[in-house]
Amino acid sequence: MNWMVANRGLVLGVGGALIAIALVGWGFSAWQGSREAKAGAELAEAIELQSRPISSEGSAQPGQETFASKEEREKAVIAALEKVRADHRGTTAAQTALAEIGFHKLKGADAAGAQKDLEQFLASAAKGHPLRPFAQESLGYALEAQNRLDDAKAAFEKLRDLELPARADYQVARLALLQGKPDARQQLERVAKEHPKDLDVVREANERLELSSLPPVAPGQAKAPAAKPEPKEAPGKKPQGKKQK
Repeated sequence: MNWMVANRGLVLGVGGALIAIALVGWGFSAWQGSREAKAGAELAEAIELQSRPISSEGSAQPGQETFASKEEREKAVIAALEKVRADHRGTTAAQTALAEIGFHKLKGADAAGAQKDLEQFLASAAKGHPLRPFAQESLGYALEAQNRLDDAKAAFEKLRDLELPARADYQVARLALLQGKPDARQQLERVAKEHPKDLDVVREANERLELSSLPPVAPGQAKAPAAKPEPKEAPGKKPQGKKQK
């Protein structure tokens, strides 16, 4: 106690410093929270553009904004997502926007562009980000679309790190089937046996097995639809014509 009285200036200084640090931390958290909230609102607006109708489809409600074409809508969505990234760097919303851009590019057949964005997202996003599993699997598809099958397999294998062993096994087996490997069907059969509780994965594996069992159809082998038979006249019925006077 005597020491505190003798050094009350130091004690008050340390206490004041601790309070100041706490206030700074609180202020940063509040600022960060406000920043995340604003970024999240802009992200929601960007994603909402995807649901706006096309004017030619005639499904718009009175007063609802529309797009002239699907291509125009897609460009607007990507531009809005890019704006979220540019205006709110370092936020969760910006990372989410990056993943969404990758998904859109993959859907639009820009596999190389999708790969770049998805790899950047996976390298920067938190481990618990809800889009990480989808981004990891989409990265595999992007590499597969570029015929980089070994890299695609490696990307799909990483689904195990995200506690998705069933999807990893399915994707690896699917690639084996695509490459014509002799044990591909056995791999797909094992997916259904080893992951019976993952119903979606089991269904996809069974569908692949069914498709692989169908005989290939060579060009020109497809049968043309049979022509409709001409209607026959009823027995004893004569064609009607003008009466002779």
